[in-house]
Amino acid sequence: MNSLFEWGLTGDISNFHFMRPWWLLALVPLFAIQRLMTKQEDLVAQWQSVMSKNIIAHLTLNQQRGSWLTPLKLFLVFSLLSTLVMAGPTWKKQASPFFEDNAELIVALDVSGSMSQTDIQPSRLERAKQKISQLADLRGDAKTGLVVYGGSSHVAMPVTKDRELFRYFLDVLDPTLLPDNQSKPESVIDPVVSLLNESKVSSTVLIVTDKTDQKAIDKMQQEFASLEHQVLVWAMGENPDSGRDGAQGLSSTQIQELEALAQSGHGSMTLFTHDSTDVEQVYQDIQSNLFAVNDKAQPWVDSGYPLLFLLLPIQLMWFRRGWTLQW
Repeated sequence: MNSLFEWGLTGDISNFHFMRPWWLLALVPLFAIQRLMTKQEDLVAQWQSVMSKNIIAHLTLNQQRGSWLTPLKLFLVFSLLSTLVMAGPTWKKQASPFFEDNAELIVALDVSGSMSQTDIQPSRLERAKQKISQLADLRGDAKTGLVVYGGSSHVAMPVTKDRELFRYFLDVLDPTLLPDNQSKPESVIDPVVSLLNESKVSSTVLIVTDKTDQKAIDKMQQEFASLEHQVLVWAMGENPDSGRDGAQGLSSTQIQELEALAQSGHGSMTLFTHDSTDVEQVYQDIQSNLFAVNDKAQPWVDSGYPLLFLLLPIQLMWFRRGWTLQW
């Protein structure tokens, strides 16, 4: 959760805007006043109608003296900064202290025969369970449910905040638990959608598998077209581009199909890695969706207040002897 808030507080400069943009209209009369006062200070312009410019130049003393620091110029700088402060520049969100993570994560784990392959040791299924357990540790006591599927699909554990209970059900999963050990990827969609229908906020489905087919992709696209939830796919199997020797891993066709499955559910695919990179990526995708869902509830940070510290030394100039008289 902390990384979620850090990401929100960091912000993105592309989100820069003014919270109270109508204050920028105050610049129009300010520039008009500055221009009028500049003309009043210009003695040459005032006397040009009654004597030549050359005579005025000879009669006027110290025209450039102190021209770089005058009350009029500092008034313009002070007015600009004040207007920017009132307009409220911002580019980042502020995490609400009352924010509560009510989003759910539905983990759908494939336990069909292909998940027993050993291109990643000890097997694809065992490594998948290890990776999911690491992800659960990162998420803490957030709401999580578990669905297992192969030739059929079943809700292994309803949505719960009990991380230890979730890990227990995860550890005991085995391909022999299902009556049908064949692979029917589309079977997982119905129980997942049923669990999501009970969620009051946009949530995430994490499908951990090594394969899918066009029938599952089409059904996923049909079911999730009107839903605000996202589908993440975690591809379990050796990456063909990893350069590791041993058993053949996922094919490029399988990877393309798994990516299409994720995209049909408004999400993305993450490939298995032997380190924790994939775990962190999946976690970040879940958190990014959570932040996007609650984005409207987070207030914008008014970043104009630090400009007040620039106004203070300018305002102190009016305490100089003779400064007000010059004004």
